[in-house]
Amino acid sequence: MATMVSKRRSTFGVNCVQCDNELIAPEKSEFWNERDIRNLWRCPKCACCFATIVETEPDVMMRDDVFQSLPVA
Repeated sequence: MATMVSKRRSTFGVNCVQCDNELIAPEKSEFWNERDIRNLWRCPKCACCFATIVETEPDVMMRDDVFQSLPVA
């Protein structure tokens, strides 16, 4: 696996895999499973679409911890 030096000025976002344009926020994020979040990216410069997977730590609060089901009468 190749390692690349980041040219980003911030600690979030990614660079486009095709043209290396800095992308600040994903177009869409979704829970992939209990621990993984999939971010879908689209570059406005070259229209390349790609996905990244972020693995969360086991002790991180997840969607069900924050948005607990409430009984509805």
